[in-house]
Amino acid sequence: MSKPQTTKNTTILAVDIGTTGMKMGVFQIFDEAVEPVRQFSQEYEVNIYNNGLFGDIEQDKWKQAFVAGCKAMEDVTADVDVISLSGTTPGLTAMDKNGEALYPAILMLDQRSCDQARFIIDTIGKEHLLKITANMPVAGGCSLASILWIKDNHPDIFQKTYKFGHSNTYIARWLTGAFAIDPSSASLTALYNTVANNLTWNEDIATTFDMSLGLLPDIIQAYESVGQVSGSLAKQLGFKKEPAVLIGGNDAVLAAYSVGINEPGDIINVNGTCEISLVCLDRCLPSTDYNIRAHVLADRWLTLHVMNAGGKALDWFRELFCSELSAEQFYDDFLPSAIESWLQQQSGVTYVPYLMGSRYSLEPLKAQLLGLTQQTSREEILAAIVRGLCEYQKAHLDDIGKNVSLQNVIHVTGGATNPALIRAKSKWMRDCEYVYEQQSSMKGAALLGVKYIENRTNP
Repeated sequence: MSKPQTTKNTTILAVDIGTTGMKMGVFQIFDEAVEPVRQFSQEYEVNIYNNGLFGDIEQDKWKQAFVAGCKAMEDVTADVDVISLSGTTPGLTAMDKNGEALYPAILMLDQRSCDQARFIIDTIGKEHLLKITANMPVAGGCSLASILWIKDNHPDIFQKTYKFGHSNTYIARWLTGAFAIDPSSASLTALYNTVANNLTWNEDIATTFDMSLGLLPDIIQAYESVGQVSGSLAKQLGFKKEPAVLIGGNDAVLAAYSVGINEPGDIINVNGTCEISLVCLDRCLPSTDYNIRAHVLADRWLTLHVMNAGGKALDWFRELFCSELSAEQFYDDFLPSAIESWLQQQSGVTYVPYLMGSRYSLEPLKAQLLGLTQQTSREEILAAIVRGLCEYQKAHLDDIGKNVSLQNVIHVTGGATNPALIRAKSKWMRDCEYVYEQQSSMKGAALLGVKYIENRTNP
C-alpha cells in the first residue's frame, strides 16, 4: 500500500507557549518533509512571590507574544494554513464564558496548593489515584489541587468560572472560540483517566469534590482541530486565510514526538527552565516518584521526571555568583571550564536541587549546598550544581530501567543545553550516546500539523 500523499507547500505555524517565553516557528511541507522557514521568540516575566511559594503569569503575556510573533514574521505567517500548539502545563487557567482569564495562570512550579493536594490523596487514596490517573497530586503540577485552592481562597472566582483549562486551552479558545484540551495535557489534572487513556474525565473523582464535569473542556486528540481562527481576528493577526487550530499538547511530550520517541525504552532529556527526562512505555507504570503522561501516539505513555529548576538553577547561580559575566561569557566560557575542572575530581560539595520545589513532594522542598569550606571556589559550587541535577535524573533512569530495557541513546533538547553539559550528563547521568536536537517542541507541534493534513487529505 503506497504512503498517503500530503498537500504540498502547506504552511504550519507551530507555537510553543513556554514557562518563561514563547517560541513560534513557520514550517512548510516539501516532499513529505516538514522544513522550518522562520522562527521567533519572546521572553516574558513569571510572577514568583510569597517567599517563592506562588508562581503564576498573566495570560495576556501569552497573547501579546503571539501577536508580536505574527507581526515579526508577517511575510510568512500571512499564508498559514494550520496553527499547532505546544504548551507548558498545567498553566491552570480559570476562564469565563468568553474565554477571558479570571485569575493568573497557575504554573507547574507553584507551591500554594500543598494542603489541597494532600486533601485529594487523603480523600481518594494513593492506590486508587495511581490506578486511575497514574499520578500523585502535588502543588502546581496537579490541576485539581489548583482548582480546589481557587475554590477555597477565591470562591467568587470559582463561581464565575465557566471552564478550567491549560495554556493550550486558553490560546485555542482565544483563536477559535472553542474550549478543548488534549490527553497529554489532561494527564496531570488528577481528573483524567490516564491509565485507560480513553478521552474521558473521571466523573467519580470530580463529583467527590463537588465539581461538575461541565467545568472541564472537551478532550480531543492532539492532532485534531478545535476550530478555525475567526475572520476578524484572522485579519488582525495578518492571516490571509482562517487557519485551523490544533489543540496540540504538552511541550515535553511534543519534544519527544519530534525525535521519534515511540518505542519502549526510548529516552529524551529536555533542558529549559525545567529539566525533564522522559522514557517511552508500552504500558502504564504509575509511581509516586515521577509523573506519567499520555503520549500523542496510541497505546504509548511517557514517564515525566521533572526538576523544576533545571536551567533556572544555572541562571540563578550566574546572577548571584557571576554577575560580572554576561550570559555569553558564563555559558560559553565559565560553565565549560568549571565542568571540565571537576569531571575527574572528587568534590566534597553537594547540591540538593530543589531551588523551585518538587513535583513529587507535598512539602515545599528547598535547595541546599552542603560541604562548603573556605577553600571552596565558585567553580566547584557550579560543578556541584550540575552534578546534582544530573544525579537527580540518573535516579529516575535507574529506577525505570528495572522494568523497561533502556535504549543506549539519549536525545537532548532545549535552550539550556551546551556541549559541556552533555559531557557532564555522560559522566554523571548515564554513560551512553547523546544526540542533540534543536527546537523540538515546535517541530513536534509542526509534525502534528502534518498528521492533521494527512488525515484530511487521505481520510
